[in-house]
This record gives sequence, C-alpha cells and structure tokens, in this order.
Amino acid sequence: MKKALLGLALALSLPFSAQASQSAGIFFGSPMSGIQYKHNDLRFSLGIDDFGVAVDKTFNLGSLANNPDLNSMYTFVGAQYVDNKHDKLGVRSGVGFQVPVNSFELYAEVGPTLYVVEDVDLELEGALGFRVRF
Repeated sequence: MKKALLGLALALSLPFSAQASQSAGIFFGSPMSGIQYKHNDLRFSLGIDDFGVAVDKTFNLGSLANNPDLNSMYTFVGAQYVDNKHDKLGVRSGVGFQVPVNSFELYAEVGPTLYVVEDVDLELEGALGFRVRF
C-alpha cells in the first residue's frame, strides 16, 4: 500500500497548467493494469493488480514523419518497475494507436520491455485503455 501511495503522490506532484494537455484514466494490460495520468507528452502509470510504476515519453508519429495521416499513432520510450513475485526494472518502448471520442481517448499499444534487474529478460507487452481529457 505504501508503494501505491508513493506512486500516486509522484504522479500528482506534477505542475498543472491551464494550457497543458492532460488526461487520466485506466488501462488493462500485461504486466500490470491500473491508472494512468498523461501530461502533454509525459505519462505516468500506476499498476494496481500487480504493483508497478512506469514513466514514458510519447512522440506523435504524425509530427515525427511530418504526415498528418499518422496523427493518431504514437511511439513511446520509458522505464518500468513491476513487483509481481520478483522485482523487475526495465526499459520499455513501443507503438500505439489512439482514437479521440469527444473528451475521451481510447488507445491500444504494444512493445518490448528489456528487464535488467533480477534476470535479463525481453518481454513483449501491451495495454488497452481509455483516458478522460481535462
């Protein structure tokens, strides 16, 4: 419980700006499912079923490729800590697709995570979720 409170406190300690793009929601995936907060291109995930935290930097593929047809796709890179029987710390990356619906965002993503603590292990992981923009 202390780990969950610490993760939530870190996520909520970000500066809030009236002009910033912010959203919060839930996600279901592997290796964890939980809540997520996104502030501009940074996102913070807190796993509730299996405790974990992840911090990612996202990049819009439409902006990277200068192609507006790819605006609904993104790539990300970040770090993740998961405590499911063994502590695991890893570097992760991947690609995703998001669909805005009114004030909501539906998204799906997939990518590899290279765990480097306990054992060196490469796992393919994914998530489905939705966020409310505010």
